[in-house]
Amino acid sequence: MNVFSDALPEFFGGLAVAIVLATITWLISRKNGQVHRYTLLNSTDLDGNPVLHVTTRRPGTVIRRDVGRGPERFELTKAQLPDGTYVAEPIDRYV
Repeated sequence: MNVFSDALPEFFGGLAVAIVLATITWLISRKNGQVHRYTLLNSTDLDGNPVLHVTTRRPGTVIRRDVGRGPERFELTKAQLPDGTYVAEPIDRYV
């Protein structure tokens, strides 16, 4: 009986570590799957409204969208606009 009671602290310590690691993994996966709305800078639709792009991709990703002048590449950023959308900067336009 002493063997089991002596092993309880190690068992509960291992259980606590497993719970903490599972929680951290869950939080990271939850954050990565979050949907963000990006405003494509200097791009408007036919009505003159800014073009929006909805994605779960991370900042730094380069996307390709047709914004009326043909396909253009945009880089998703961490910068947030006052309306709550994030910024997607055009790459090819300034070259």
